[in-house]
Amino acid sequence: MPSLPKGRQRQKQLYDAAARLFAAQGYHATSLRELAEALGLNKSSLYHYFDSKQELLYQLLDDYISEALAGIKSLCAGPRDPEEKLADFMRYYTRFYARDLDRLALLVNEVDNLEPRYRKVLEKKERRYLAALTDILDQLREQGRLKEVPSTVAAFAFFGMVHYTFRWYRPKGKVSPEELSEMFWEIFGRGVLRPQEGA
Repeated sequence: MPSLPKGRQRQKQLYDAAARLFAAQGYHATSLRELAEALGLNKSSLYHYFDSKQELLYQLLDDYISEALAGIKSLCAGPRDPEEKLADFMRYYTRFYARDLDRLALLVNEVDNLEPRYRKVLEKKERRYLAALTDILDQLREQGRLKEVPSTVAAFAFFGMVHYTFRWYRPKGKVSPEELSEMFWEIFGRGVLRPQEGA
């Protein structure tokens, strides 16, 4: 994997440090002075990357959500069996969020602290997650392979299951993100699907 340009590397360090502090202490309780100290910078140097703490929270979450969306778009592309797409979606989504619990905690806990103009952008992108997953579930329903569960209910249940992992899951524990993704696929994915004839 090619290394990031120097400016992008520094931006990533800033986002990582901010996510870690915001998740541990809360957005409002974390000062820019603490963030600058964590990075070994003067407070004034932070404004090279953002105009306000509010914009920083928005930027690091938008960057995170956009990366996830790019992966989802790629795995949903092309004509494939919808069950394969569902498995890939659920495995990818679980791994992606399980690997960065700090940002996941912010996505769950701190979005409401954003100004409406920022919040609306993120909510619009999150609706694209929902649309992608419900579309796959609807395809399975058309094939008679989905149990009698509304697609939207099933999708929100899955997202809720993944998003709550920041409360209890530890990526460096006994279960790796890859193993967790397989478990979630087994628990949830197969829970909403009807057994295929002859299986």
